[in-house]
Amino acid sequence: MPFTDLSPGRDNDHFSDGLTEEIIAGLAAVPELKIISRTSAMHYKGTSKPLRQIAEELDVAHVLEGSVRQDGNRVRITAQLIDARTDEHLWAKSYDDELRDIFRVQEQIARQVVQALRLELGERGRTVLVREGTRDPEAYQLYRRARHLWNTRTREGHERAAAYYRQAIARDSGYADAYAGLADTYFTAYQLNITELPAEETFARARAAAERALALDSNSADAHTTYAISFHWRNDWPAAERSFRRALQLNPGHATAHSWYSLLLSGLGRDQDALQESRRAYELDPFSVIIVSNYGWQCYLSRDMDCAIEQYQRTLEIAPSYGRVMQRLGVTLAHTQMFDSAQVMVQRAIDLTPERTDFVADLAYIQALRGQRAPALATLRRAKAAPFEPFNIGRVYVALGMTDSAFAWFDRANWHWTHRADRRDPSLDPIRRDPRFVALSERVDRQMKVR
Repeated sequence: MPFTDLSPGRDNDHFSDGLTEEIIAGLAAVPELKIISRTSAMHYKGTSKPLRQIAEELDVAHVLEGSVRQDGNRVRITAQLIDARTDEHLWAKSYDDELRDIFRVQEQIARQVVQALRLELGERGRTVLVREGTRDPEAYQLYRRARHLWNTRTREGHERAAAYYRQAIARDSGYADAYAGLADTYFTAYQLNITELPAEETFARARAAAERALALDSNSADAHTTYAISFHWRNDWPAAERSFRRALQLNPGHATAHSWYSLLLSGLGRDQDALQESRRAYELDPFSVIIVSNYGWQCYLSRDMDCAIEQYQRTLEIAPSYGRVMQRLGVTLAHTQMFDSAQVMVQRAIDLTPERTDFVADLAYIQALRGQRAPALATLRRAKAAPFEPFNIGRVYVALGMTDSAFAWFDRANWHWTHRADRRDPSLDPIRRDPRFVALSERVDRQMKVR
């Protein structure tokens, strides 16, 4: 659970939240444990729900909670481990240390939690709890502020986070976590479309930061995950898979690594492996919008429409204005013949973001699926206004039975890194045996160094 900020002024959330995140990260790396990720833990910040109910919602047996009081360079931390089924306190302790010793305190808390649970750790579990971090208290404070701002997922938050990461690096050039955090900031800014940097420059900066983090700490799962994404984007899928597997070897509880790895696997055509990875990510972080929606996407690619609908609806419960998920839910509903609901959902996405011509194309796709040929063609003309997305336009032509036009548009698609799994899309099933589709898939595989 998020540690409570008891600092004077109650204005030190970035530090208490950061302590929570660090302990979660440490425990998540223990193979013998299942630890709920930060995003889902933070969902319960300030909640009045009973611990037993929270544990049931997250499917866990124990809860770690505590408080933090920072005053200057001194920090007092209390922590307690509770059996959520019985409300029994299994362990509790207070720590009063200087800020520069924060990593040692975090390690002690994690180790004593493991001891209280009476776990028999393997060799990996005995070594992963040691954290080096930085010995510069100011660099650590800057890093924690950056992580706090990055987690807001806003443009301003990303820009300020990047600035804080650079300040932390300026104070301690050997601070691997700060480099890994800076790399994550570049990637998520691109993913959320909240950066003015060109894609090439974004990924070059992210890759350079990730490489520096790995040079400083080769056991950083965060850095390996970011490095894997850079390989995924740079059309080297085998190298991306090696980096993802290394990240998950270092931290089996890294929900983001599981989720991103699932996207790579679906692009490789390994649907069941992809579904397993995305399901694992969901189990670890059931309140992450990105992870839950990705689980829905993997269900859709696996032709399990009921699962996809359930996960997309759950995503919208967490983020009611997420247009991308409305669009995907609409297309999924259309595949179950629920055409009225499908059109309503996609129209909502269009109303929220009228500039997204790919959403307009998907409205045409639904109209085509339900046999409304003339309206579909009229809507399709709107979807061809720049900037258009060739893949979404191409699948409208698939639904209309206009195969030649479909391949003409698919050939225009650049199949960039966020869309390479689209070859698995059920909407393409009618043309999957066409020699032109086979040739297209082989071409994309060669581009990704798979063949």
